Amino acid sequence: MILLEMPSIKKMEALAQSMHECISFAQGALRIGGVDQHTKEYARQILLSDKADYYQDPLGIAPLRQRLSLTLSERYGAKISPQQIFIGHGSLGALTSLVLTLLDAGDEVLLPEPTYPVYASLVKLAKGVPVFTPAYELLPSKSDQRSAWAFNLELLKSAITNQTKMVILSNPSNPTGVFLSPNELQELSWICENKGIYLIVDEVYDDYVYEGIFSSSTPYAAHSQFTIRLGSFSKNFGMSGWRVGYAVAHPELIAAVGPVQAASISNPTVISQYAALYALEHREYTDHYAAILKKNRDVMCSFFDSLETSGIVSYGRPSAGFYLFFKTENTDSTALVMDILQRSKVALTPGADYGPSAKQFVRLCFARDPELIAQGIARLQKYFSAKHQLTLFDTQHIAATL
Repeated sequence: MILLEMPSIKKMEALAQSMHECISFAQGALRIGGVDQHTKEYARQILLSDKADYYQDPLGIAPLRQRLSLTLSERYGAKISPQQIFIGHGSLGALTSLVLTLLDAGDEVLLPEPTYPVYASLVKLAKGVPVFTPAYELLPSKSDQRSAWAFNLELLKSAITNQTKMVILSNPSNPTGVFLSPNELQELSWICENKGIYLIVDEVYDDYVYEGIFSSSTPYAAHSQFTIRLGSFSKNFGMSGWRVGYAVAHPELIAAVGPVQAASISNPTVISQYAALYALEHREYTDHYAAILKKNRDVMCSFFDSLETSGIVSYGRPSAGFYLFFKTENTDSTALVMDILQRSKVALTPGADYGPSAKQFVRLCFARDPELIAQGIARLQKYFSAKHQLTLFDTQHIAATL
C-alpha cells in the first residue's frame, strides 16, 4: 500500500472554504474573475456538437498538439513537432505519466528545495525515492538592499549521485519566485544529459515574469533525450479546474508515455482541450492577468517590506510567479498559520511541506482579485500590529492603488 499525506495546501484551502468570510491566499490558483467568457462560449459551442463526446488520442487531440508545437516554436525559437508534445490531465497529470513511465522502484529523484510538495508525492507514487536538496537560499538583507532569494546550482550539483535518476524543479520557482539564468539552465541541462539523468522543468509560471528576462528549457527539450519541459493552461489562462497541461520531450519518450496515459486516464478531457485550444490563440487574456498580478505583487511587497523592516519576517521579492515565501520567527510556521486563520480569517500555507529546510517559512498566493488583496493586507496588518504592538503599514491607499 502507498500512503500519501494530503498536502497542507489542500488542507488549508478546505479549512478556508469551510469558514464564513475567509480570505484564502493558500492554494495556487489564479482567481481573477474566472475563465474568460469568450473561452466559455467557445466551449459551449463545442458541447452543442459531438466533438467532445467520444474517446480521443491518449496523448491529446491533434489540433491542440499542433497549435502548441507552432506556438512554442515561434516563442522560443526552437523547432518543436507535434510528436514531441503530449497533453496531460493538467501539468501534474503529465508529470504523473512521466514518472510512472521513467522511474523504477528505488530510483532517486532530486527535489531542489524549497520545492512544490506534490513532486515528492508523485515520486513516491512511482515507488521512487524523493531526495530533498537545499538549492534556493534566502540571502540576508544588507545595508543597501533587502533580503533576496537565489538559486545555488553548486549545491544541487553536489547532491547528484550514481543513484540519481531524475531532477524535478519549477522554473520560475514555486514557491520562491526565482528563475534560472541562461547559464544555469544550460549547465544543468548539459550535466543531466551527460549523466543520463532526466531533468523535468515545470514552467507553468513562465507568463508571470516581472523583472529580468526568462530563459525557457524548451530549446533543450527540443533536442535532448533527457530534458523535459512541462506547461499548463491552469496558470496562464485561469483554467485550473479544467485540467489541461502538457509536456515537451523526445518523440521516443512521448511514444512510451502513450500507453501509460491510455491505461490511467484513457485520454485527457476533450472539452477542456478544445477550450485550451481557443485560449491559446488569445494571449491577450494572459497579458491582462499578468498586469493585474504585477500590481498585486507590488502592493503586497510594500506591506511585507514594512514587516521585514520591523524584524517580524524576512522575504525575497519574487521576480516571477504567484507567491511570497517569507521566513518567520517560528521554528515551524504551522502554529502561526493556524493562529492567523483563526484570528484573522486569512488562509496561508505553512512551509513544512516544501522541504525540511522550509519549516520556518509561509507561502502566500497573490493571484487574487485586487479587492481581496486589499482586504487580506488589512487583516494581516491588524494581526501583526496587535501581535507585535506596532503600527506597521498604512493600508488606506491600497484599494486605490490596486
